[in-house]
Amino acid sequence: MPLFERVTIIGVGLIGGSLGMALRGRALAGEVVGVTRVPETIAAARARGAIDRGTVDPVEGVDGADLVVLATPPDLVVPMARRALPHLRAGALVTDVASVKAEIVRAIEALLRPGSRVAFLGGHPMAGNEGRGIAAAAASLFEGAVYLLTPTPRTPADACERLTGLARALGARPVAMDPEAHDRAVAVVSHLPYLVAAALVGICGSAGNAAGPAFLGATRVAGSPVEMWAQICRLNREPIQGALRAFREELARLEAALADGDGFDALLERARRARLRLRERSQPAGRPARGAREDG
Repeated sequence: MPLFERVTIIGVGLIGGSLGMALRGRALAGEVVGVTRVPETIAAARARGAIDRGTVDPVEGVDGADLVVLATPPDLVVPMARRALPHLRAGALVTDVASVKAEIVRAIEALLRPGSRVAFLGGHPMAGNEGRGIAAAAASLFEGAVYLLTPTPRTPADACERLTGLARALGARPVAMDPEAHDRAVAVVSHLPYLVAAALVGICGSAGNAAGPAFLGATRVAGSPVEMWAQICRLNREPIQGALRAFREELARLEAALADGDGFDALLERARRARLRLRERSQPAGRPARGAREDG
């Protein structure tokens, strides 16, 4: 029996398309409806197996849905929620996949009408790749990934249970945290790595001709779409600025230790041990280590 009878995905790109493919491939939804901005994407999404049918009209698309996933660019999540919410059936659950949460969660919760019995729970699958659009989607994208959920005191318990169950059914590992803590955490583990990758590419110059796996792996995320990342960084500006300050301080410690030799090896060993612990915690039991995916 599927977890949801009808799932509507608004924005059938990399994440939305991958979600649709996983939902259909794992029989987690009775029907998957896609909402896109251009008709051509509907045909492409159907050809990839991401949706059963599609429309360019959000109101038509959310009709009868018991789960609505807002998988648009971050700056369109709230406007799309404002358009869709009045047309949702009682008991419907709404979520999103944006990588910034505090501002989005506050805005959408303010749109919820008392007595509508429509719930919202912010979500953020830490999965992706440097591609874009439905052509880059993959049904396996969420396997082994952390799936962050950001409940608030207004979130019904059953909404948390339903989305936690969905994340697990996708092969992901659900982790709950409040929206502000989410934004501080992803500023360090997602947004800062993107900016560091951009900075590394920015300074490499002709040295890039000698780049090997370490440099190419460390800078892979710099090849992601700039428009999306610029939106993310602006929406999460203050936590990212804090992460940048902390990173500069850590670089300064390494630079000072390298200059006088005092404690340099110890700093590197501390980092090595922390990385090994992180890998152990991130691996599901019985699953071999895999290369890290770019997160959203």
